[in-house]
Amino acid sequence: VTFRLDGSLPQQVLEEYRSYLQTEFRAKDETLRRALADALDRAQFLAQEPFFQAYRAYKPAERWRDLGLDQKLAAVMERRSESETAYLHQSEAIEHLLKPGADPLAVTTGTGSGKTECFLLPVIQNAIDDATTFKEPGLTALLIYPMNALANDQHQRITDYLEESGHAYVRVARYDRSTSESEREKLRQRPPHILLTNYVMLEYLLVRPADREAVFKNHRCRFAVLDEIHTYRGSLGANIALLFRRLRAQLRHATQEFQADDRKDHRRFPTLTPVATSATIKSIDETDLPREEVTRLRREAVQAFVHSITGCAAEKIRVIGEERVRVGVPAEARWPA
Repeated sequence: VTFRLDGSLPQQVLEEYRSYLQTEFRAKDETLRRALADALDRAQFLAQEPFFQAYRAYKPAERWRDLGLDQKLAAVMERRSESETAYLHQSEAIEHLLKPGADPLAVTTGTGSGKTECFLLPVIQNAIDDATTFKEPGLTALLIYPMNALANDQHQRITDYLEESGHAYVRVARYDRSTSESEREKLRQRPPHILLTNYVMLEYLLVRPADREAVFKNHRCRFAVLDEIHTYRGSLGANIALLFRRLRAQLRHATQEFQADDRKDHRRFPTLTPVATSATIKSIDETDLPREEVTRLRREAVQAFVHSITGCAAEKIRVIGEERVRVGVPAEARWPA
């Protein structure tokens, strides 16, 4: 593969960045202005040299049609991924989450690995099954994001998947700062199957009596997803851990009036499965350690962290990482001196 970089695009980006800094930080003091100008002219102050990195492809596994998904939804994934098969980590995660009473799951794969689909497709499939089984409104999954931008993007993605697969009757909604009072009233009157929010607004949802009581009423919440869980560090992590425990308490004590006699009905009263996604986590200094040992240490580090946030038993948390296709070195390859 040949890359051609003539410098025009990077230079344009740098000039726009320089202009932004000069506009945003307009110091009245001449010394400060001169210091900023000198810094902006310094080599590699605004950006380092171009960096290129090549990745091996992720290992393929099962066909989308063989993962227990609705066939129309599987067809959507074939078109969107331009492949009949899912990656190995996607296959393992989807099959795991679609099992009744699945253990908590953490997916730790790199950017561009399709880890969103690892939880999104089981969430959508479960909502489809719920909507066709029960005609009453009720929450089936809660997706919690660290920022609104992620929630907005994935709200649109879920909507597209549902519309393209012919399941637009499944209701998905957001609960954030942009949610108007009239929209909140609609959520109270008819809770969605899938609700997307962020941790700040989840706090509001749990403390506002009208919203709390109505949105969780008659829920069949099977999944609680914490996307990008590695961002919850330090004091923020402690707050999220307490918030998640309050969420679980609310789900346990929510009003249940619809077909509430048989608590052993796992479809009507599913076991809550926490799901976390994260970038690849390094446990300790992994230098010179065998691959199996590195894998074990990383798994234990993820389990310990997810346990601290969700309260789930660490040993029950399944961790799924990435596996890439091995690339063989051609026999005719020659290395330069």
